[in-house]
Amino acid sequence: MLLRACIVGIASASLMSITLLSNAAPAHYYKWQGDSRIVCAQTSPGPGWTRLKGHFIKSDCSI
Repeated sequence: MLLRACIVGIASASLMSITLLSNAAPAHYYKWQGDSRIVCAQTSPGPGWTRLKGHFIKSDCSI
């Protein structure tokens, strides 16, 4: 009986985890400003880059 309860608990925890993972949204893109140019990326291009205001859905930062 205890084994069955343990299996049911593990199965329900697994189903909840899968449900949470299936609701993941795509990451936003941001404009990053360096010394002489501005680029569009999801994460910082490296040290010395500053993230500008706003976030975008497209990789060219058009929306």
